[in-house]
Amino acid sequence: MKTVKKIVLTGGPCSGKTTFTSRAQEFFQERGYRVIIDNESATDLISGGISPATLSMYDFQKYVVALQLKKEELCLRAAEEMEGEKVLLIIDRGLPDDMAYVGEEAFKEILSEFDLTIDEMYPRYDMVIHLVTSAKGKEEAYTYANNAARYESVEDARRMDDQALESWKDHPNRVVIGNETDFELKMRNAIQAIVKFLGEENTEIYNKYLIEVNDEVIKEMSRKQNFVHSHIIQHYLDSKVNTERRIRQRERNGSIMYTYSEARYLSTNERIKVDRVLSERQYFDYMGEVDDKLNVIDKQRYSFIENSHFYKLDVFNFDTSKGILSVQIPLNETDIELPDFVKIIKDVSDDQNYKNYYLAKSQKY
Repeated sequence: MKTVKKIVLTGGPCSGKTTFTSRAQEFFQERGYRVIIDNESATDLISGGISPATLSMYDFQKYVVALQLKKEELCLRAAEEMEGEKVLLIIDRGLPDDMAYVGEEAFKEILSEFDLTIDEMYPRYDMVIHLVTSAKGKEEAYTYANNAARYESVEDARRMDDQALESWKDHPNRVVIGNETDFELKMRNAIQAIVKFLGEENTEIYNKYLIEVNDEVIKEMSRKQNFVHSHIIQHYLDSKVNTERRIRQRERNGSIMYTYSEARYLSTNERIKVDRVLSERQYFDYMGEVDDKLNVIDKQRYSFIENSHFYKLDVFNFDTSKGILSVQIPLNETDIELPDFVKIIKDVSDDQNYKNYYLAKSQKY
């Protein structure tokens, strides 16, 4: 039986929504979900020239609501028609977010034009993830770089975050992800909140092993639950000091997704990593910025589930006789028994030489 879950992302500006959307899409696709992304309607309108600067805020919100409703309708229709039993619809801001800009009474008037009431808004969404703006506690990470439509000051961002908290306070299934930890853990906590909501295994720790690879190993993996094969090509870009940038092309079943990632190091042990999905044209525009000192990462990725554990194997083109197998370790376990067809060469969980960036330098295991 098909299940479609509608999950809203909200929060103040520069909270990590764009990065989270990109990571969640890949994370849940690898676990057998179809993932649909409904991008922020207000940003779509502003980028197209329709904004509060050209209309009154009241009229602008009417356009936002109209676009949101139509996009949600089309996304749900597509979710019902596409193959696959498990579908996630991730919505960047829902209807209650719009109320903050005009007040409750004015928003009631706007909703009435679409035959909706305030009380009917919340049941439209199964879960709400509120990512707190970096302007609250991580001011050094507040940036305009990841959204061309962003114009808010730090003070505005804090106020808007408070408004989003107020607008969604009546939703029965809201999770607030703050800035008490570093950015990477913030992203993992948000994904784990959805994993828990979906009733999936709650895992967040990876063990990594260098293993032997041959045709029989791949054949064994292909028989496992939720087997997925994808081809990944990754280029590193020219970067400033303390910054690492890359673009990635991921092909699966003839469908290609392009992404951009930028990691900015705030200190030796902390970094802010932002990700966003690119169009094909944007991807090839970035090709002009490729760092020629680093080799391209070209790898086959095989992922599967066995005994409720998620595995992914990366086989790099510079040596296809070996590969890096990653397995998620449940929070209540310290170790797991690997499949019997896996022959381990060594544990590389804490060895930075087996990270993609260093493999792009060395081209060897």
